Amino acid sequence: MAAIVAAAVSAVFALVVLDRFRRSRRPAFAAWAVGLLIFAAAASCQAAGERAGFSQPLFRAFYLLGGVLGVIWLSMGTLFLLAPRSVARASCAVLALLTVVLAANAAVVPVDEGLLGTAAGVLGTAVQGGSPLQDGAVVLNILGTLILVGGSAWSAFRLFRDRAGVDRVLCNVLLTAGAFVVAAGFTAAKVAGAGLDTLGVYEAVGITLMFAGFLVLGRSGVVLGRTLWRQPPMNAHASIPHATLPVAAQPWSPRTVDEEDRGE
Repeated sequence: MAAIVAAAVSAVFALVVLDRFRRSRRPAFAAWAVGLLIFAAAASCQAAGERAGFSQPLFRAFYLLGGVLGVIWLSMGTLFLLAPRSVARASCAVLALLTVVLAANAAVVPVDEGLLGTAAGVLGTAVQGGSPLQDGAVVLNILGTLILVGGSAWSAFRLFRDRAGVDRVLCNVLLTAGAFVVAAGFTAAKVAGAGLDTLGVYEAVGITLMFAGFLVLGRSGVVLGRTLWRQPPMNAHASIPHATLPVAAQPWSPRTVDEEDRGE
């Protein structure tokens, strides 16, 4: 039941984030939406496996999506938010290629079907050790976590240095916290023997935290201790052609933070 809730929450949140991407065209939202859709698909596989048992194809899909790809794709959003766009695009292209390679390996990697009746088996021990899929799970999850944690630290440093980007700090902290909650659920289910249903609860809570991070971006105070000003287009009927208005007095725009930080 909890996995069904997690799948539904992920799917709804992904649609909201996709809508923000449609309106803002910011690639960070596209990457986050991909990550949420991956989590939604993984939770759906989990719910089906809990109800009817894990077949090999269902397990392969669940492990690839939930155990390997979810966190790293979410971290691509953080790269697009904080790193130079060329670096983020190159990283995303490499990850897309790795996704294809790992999906191909997931389709053929030997699986111990006798372990699919246990939570530990479903969460990875049923996969042949030393396979690209299992190695990818370790490397990509560590890398994705480092990007999320590093993004939080860098955002906090910029807040301290420039007194700007409060929303980015909150966004990255909530994303990192959500990823850690999901990881804690995997640990509880695999090591502590809490079971897959408990994992579903952790997933729902973690994804909700991540979604809160997406929503706060661009919506909370942009700066501390100073006011940003924007120059409007020249208007032939304006008495003061170069008048300026504070950002707080203008309608919110999804690109406000990006424009001010990048000087666009």
